[in-house]
Amino acid sequence: MNLRRLTTILPSLVLLGCAATGERPAASGLHPWDGDVRAHGALRAMLHEGQTDATVTLDSMLPDPDLYAVGALAGLSGEITVVRGEAYLSFPEEADATRTETSLQTDAAATLLVVSKVPAWHGVVTSHEIRFEELDDEIARLATAAGMSLDERFPFLIEGSFDDLEWHVIDGRRLTAGGSSHQDHLAAAVKARLDRTPAVLVGFYSESDQGVFTHMGSKTHIHCTVDEPVSSGHVDHVTIPAGTTVEFPAMGNERSDEEMQQTAAADN
Repeated sequence: MNLRRLTTILPSLVLLGCAATGERPAASGLHPWDGDVRAHGALRAMLHEGQTDATVTLDSMLPDPDLYAVGALAGLSGEITVVRGEAYLSFPEEADATRTETSLQTDAAATLLVVSKVPAWHGVVTSHEIRFEELDDEIARLATAAGMSLDERFPFLIEGSFDDLEWHVIDGRRLTAGGSSHQDHLAAAVKARLDRTPAVLVGFYSESDQGVFTHMGSKTHIHCTVDEPVSSGHVDHVTIPAGTTVEFPAMGNERSDEEMQQTAAADN
């Protein structure tokens, strides 16, 4: 599987650190984003109909340094996160621990996968702290400032040092018979938390995909990756500090940095 890294993480670890980010092209250059976001599988089928078989395999997409994706492994055996073409595969372990493998090429199968190819990104800096309860609205506001259309699906990327980062890794073995709600799936997951840590958040925004890749009442589906120790999963809570850059796909017709920041400030 061209395995590069392997680690195990226990919940409730506390890490201190920081990371900087800025506008940055992906490895393949400055080609405009084509606007394509694809969803393989659907939450409603997975949660309410018990459909957890594979809908797609990553070997049909990787290697590709422009690939970004979030989803769940077939059989609800763990979580998938892809950042810059690097796949993070997180598996539940015994005693409430998780194991994360990373690879540039893998044949891992997903029951749910939201994916997009983004050659380059451009960012808007948030002027204030963003609480998790405000995240959907703030992503919409910043995306509008960056020139994105809220009528279409789009990915976003956030790098930095975050507070109160919580995530889970699904464990289908723990799912009780008949358990079909989001809360049932959370109860069957391994949970982890870091008080403050450098991390990468990759997510997808949509106003029309509830039950497809966002839960009811939500407009985003977000995963995280952490380097020390290597770990990843579905984000359940995070606080984003003021001054953090939120990045959106570059489409070749972006406003200037000054225009984007003025728009974001005016909407604040």
